[in-house]
This record gives sequence, structure tokens and C-alpha cells, in this order.
Amino acid sequence: MKNQITLLATIILLCTTQLFAQTNTFPATGSAGVGTTTPNASSILEVNSTTQGMLAPRMTKTQRDAIATPATGLLIYQTNSTPGFYYFNGTAWTAVSTKGANLNLSNLSATGTAINQSLNPGTTGTLDLGSSTNRWDEGYINTLRFSDGTSMTTATGAGGGISGSGTSNYITKFTGASSVGSSTIYDNSGNVGINTTSMIGSANFVVKSGFVTGYGGMYLDMGGTSGRKPFYGYAIGGVSKAWTYYDEATSQFRINNGGDRLVIDNTGKIGIGTTSPSYNFEIQTSGTSTISRISKPWTGTGTTNFNLVEISNAYNFGYGTGLISSGGQIGVKGTASNGAQTGYGVYGSGFGAAGDTYGVYGTAGTTAGTSYGVYGTTTGGPTQWAGYFDGKVHIGNGVDASLSGHGFLTMGDLSSTNVVIDNNEIMARNNGANSPLYLNDDGGDVIMCYGSGNVRIGAAATSATGYLLAVDGKVICEE
Repeated sequence: MKNQITLLATIILLCTTQLFAQTNTFPATGSAGVGTTTPNASSILEVNSTTQGMLAPRMTKTQRDAIATPATGLLIYQTNSTPGFYYFNGTAWTAVSTKGANLNLSNLSATGTAINQSLNPGTTGTLDLGSSTNRWDEGYINTLRFSDGTSMTTATGAGGGISGSGTSNYITKFTGASSVGSSTIYDNSGNVGINTTSMIGSANFVVKSGFVTGYGGMYLDMGGTSGRKPFYGYAIGGVSKAWTYYDEATSQFRINNGGDRLVIDNTGKIGIGTTSPSYNFEIQTSGTSTISRISKPWTGTGTTNFNLVEISNAYNFGYGTGLISSGGQIGVKGTASNGAQTGYGVYGSGFGAAGDTYGVYGTAGTTAGTSYGVYGTTTGGPTQWAGYFDGKVHIGNGVDASLSGHGFLTMGDLSSTNVVIDNNEIMARNNGANSPLYLNDDGGDVIMCYGSGNVRIGAAATSATGYLLAVDGKVICEE
């Protein structure tokens, strides 16, 4: 029985050995084969199977690191802590990288490489396609789509896109949907001109109108509905100094320099020192300073008189100059200081073809105190006159000359001797009392009634016919 069992085992072993020898080969030298009896001569070991794979040793990272003195090239499969194939490179365990794309463009074939995936940047808005120095030669694109949602499928103009040409120093503008050219704005090193390349004086900005007749210029326009004040300002070193503007609320044009100094409303009224003028020209100030002064510095030589100020009234009634002094003492004050030629404090010249004309017209009215329609004063001297008239003088109205009444014309100090004249009387007074009236007191003839008439002394009745002198009272004659 024992012999029979031994024989059966030998037969099985022989059969197994024969079967194994038909699929594997392990020669003493050369290539070994598993699953093949003809291993590739370039391989020390060839494993051949269409139904099975080759299983590498599997272990954890801890087990891998416990391998003593691993040989360079030793391969294992790590099951945890980033699982994958690892090999020992002689210094450390290194993961076998997964197959990826060759990022070197030299790997692409000369005939081009087909890309079957979208090319997306790693971070949006940070990567460029080409550069200012390294540009792509040609691009073939079906649709250009921009970040604002618009797209372009067909380009116009030479080469597509935006094209055009212009002149140096001119600001570019669109001359069409996809073309550019020069605008009318000229910019040369900070000097800007519109419709011109020529600066005027030291100006840095010049606008030349395209019109050659009529109005030409520019507007400052504002949007909105109310309370608008379009302005043009002036600054030094970034600090605002002055500006001009239009105030919609008051319909006024204003000049501001530390405050609104001048206003012009839409009815023609001009105000200086006031923002609400009631007259065509109104000046207001505070304190006792002079409101207005007009002067002409003396230069050169000559004797020709000239008018410093001329005011013309084209109406056939009224007065050429009307000045009202409200609350002050003097309506018009003139001062002439001229050591070489003739000077006039106030000079009036009237000429009219019809009607009344006044060179100087003054009127005075008061409820208290003294009023002067025209007042003149001088410091004395033989050729200095408080008033000088070269021609006729007419005093039209007044009161009766009396001890208390001042007639039409009063000459002298009211508190001392004076002469008062009305329209038919001459009276000499001394501080409100009668005073002698002297005719040619320093000598000379007194001639009366040279052509006709008579002289009456104390007589109220008309002199008898043929008599030039009538005396009612005693007459004494001494030799």
C-alpha cells in the first residue's frame, strides 16, 4: 500500500513539473519568464498575462520606514498617508508621480498638437497671452468675448480691430466704430489748445472758436434743477483765491474775491459792495473811507484841458448829472490841485439846442440846519475863487431882502457885515441890524439913470416930469 501512494505522488509531481515547464522558464543565465517561455532578451524578467497583474509588496508608511537599509530602486505600494507607489532613490522614499502633460512646448510636433481641453488660467485676471516684447505672430479666433459681455466675430478695417492714424501731439478720438484719428484737442507739454496750436501769451489753455463771425467761445454748463452756481475759479499753489459764477437763485453774475464784490443782475443793475442793487449802478461801503475815486496821474506837458469823467443824458428833459446825498453834508465835492495850469474843483458846461440846459445844477432842502445846493470854498488869494462864472448868472428864486431874510443872494458873514440882494433891493446888514451901504467907497464915480429913469431918496411917489432926482426930506450939501 505504501508503495502505491509513493508511486501516485511521483506521477502527480512529474505531471505538475511538466505543466509548469510549459508556461515558465528560469534559466541559469539569460532572461526569466513567468507566463511565457520566450521572455524578451532585453529584460531580466518578463511577466506575461492578459488576466492578471503583478502585485507589489503592500505596507503602511510606518512599515516602509522600518525597512532596514533599503536598496536604491526598491519599490513598494504605500497604503496610507498619501497612498501610492514609492521607490527609494538612495536617499529618501519618493512617490512615483502620475503621468502628466509635458509642459515644455518643444514637446509639440512641428505640424501642431491638437488641444482637446479648455485652456484656463490658474488665477483670473492675472495671466497674459504674450507680452509687449514677445508677441504671437498670427491668431485665428472664431469669437472674441470681453469681460463686459460683448463679443466680436468680425473685425473691420485693415487687419481687423481698431485702426487709424493721426498727427503728433493731438488727442485721439474715434472717427468710426473701429477707427481712430486726431481730434481738435492739441496737447504739447502741458499747453492745451482746442482748434489751435498757438498759445496766447503765457496761457496754458486756449480755445479758438470755429466761427469767424458772430459769437464764439465756450459755456460752463451744469445739470440738476435748482440752486446751481456754475463757476470759473482761480487758485495759487492749490489754494482757492477768487472765482466768477452765476447764481441761479438771484439771476446774477458775481465776482468773488474774499466775498461777493461785484454783482450784475439780469436787468442790468450793477452792485459793488452790495448783492442787491436797486439802481443801474450802486456802490455801498462802510466806515468813513472814500467810496469811489477817479484819478489821472500827471505825465508830460501841455495846457489842454480834458474831462476826467463825462456823464451824458440823451433825454430832452432832466439834468445831465443827478447826485443825491442822503445823510451826508455835501452832494458833490470837487477838489482841484494844480500848480501849473488852470484847475476846477467843479466845472460845468451846458449846451442845448432847445429847452433849459444846466452845466451845474444844485438844489438844497432841509428841515433843520443849513443846506447848500452848490457850495464852494477857497483859502483866499487874488486869483482863487470859491465860484467862478464866465458868462451870465441867473438867480431865479429867493425871498425878500430884510434884516432876517437872505433875499436871493447874500454876500458876507451872517454874523458880521453882509449885503443881501433880492429881485429889486440891495441891503447892507451887520449881524442882523442895519448897516451903511457903500457905493464906490474907495473912490470913483457913481452913475445912475444914465439912459433914463430917476433917483428917489425917501420919496415913494414918482418924480415930477423932467426931474431925475426926487428927495422927500432934508438935504444938506457941504463944500
